[in-house]
Amino acid sequence: MNGMDGASGTEAAQDMDAMDRAASDSTASDSTAKERGADETGGRSGPKRLAGRAALVTGAARGIGKAVAARLAAEGARVTACDVQGDLLAAAVAEIGAYGEIEGRVVDVADHAAVAELLAAHGGPYDVLVNNAAIAPRIALDELRPDDLREVLRVNVEAAVFLSREAGRAMRAAGRGSIVNVASVNALRGQPDMLHYNASKAALVSATQTLAVEYAGDGVRVNAVCPGSTWTEIWEEGGWGEEDRARFTGRIPLRRFARPDEIAAVVAFLAGNDASYVTGHALVVDGGLTVGM
Repeated sequence: MNGMDGASGTEAAQDMDAMDRAASDSTASDSTAKERGADETGGRSGPKRLAGRAALVTGAARGIGKAVAARLAAEGARVTACDVQGDLLAAAVAEIGAYGEIEGRVVDVADHAAVAELLAAHGGPYDVLVNNAAIAPRIALDELRPDDLREVLRVNVEAAVFLSREAGRAMRAAGRGSIVNVASVNALRGQPDMLHYNASKAALVSATQTLAVEYAGDGVRVNAVCPGSTWTEIWEEGGWGEEDRARFTGRIPLRRFARPDEIAAVVAFLAGNDASYVTGHALVVDGGLTVGM
């Protein structure tokens, strides 16, 4: 899985598809700081490609979501960052606010009433929507309950679909907009103990393709990003160290985890004019994992 966000919003697990990787590689000994990336904005100091645009990012308190919010803000967008973990969100907003325009909203994106209130408070169309919030509990198939499956689908698929529909109404009326769904390489390959999560991300890719067709005539593009293993603080909090990282990265051709800012850079590309003829695409960002298996 890529870095995941909690039911709510904040990233709760990381690309467990890497956890069965056995080989070790010397290049995996890069420092944790380097893997995570010291500059979540990607170091952009050039033209503000998203200047004047309003962006909504879900699951933005940390990990990939925070990096996306930071990158879009650095590119000149006015960012609304959503998450349910208020303290973490406030810290992220304070950090990003040092160089970009951003506001934080504590919202559970799986709560349709709360989402409707959020969109009404904005008072106009968002130019960019990034559906990043997700949950990714690891549950063996024999232990998977119907409620487990329903909850993962509710947060990972239902929330993104209905937010895309509701935010998409204003985008379509304005004749412009870009929606980017953060899926996962798990949408493209199987992994034990993660059927519920893998199915949800495959459904999100399919929803992306259908929304792209639905919205294309109104000038709204819809794409997905499929990250591979992405190193964030979640791994560190879980006690994973250098040996674990070396073992996990052995099957990744680039021999390292992605940094959150590398995923954010791809999201920013899809959000902006440089991708003006790209819609309905699921862009894999996995260091070669899916082609090097």
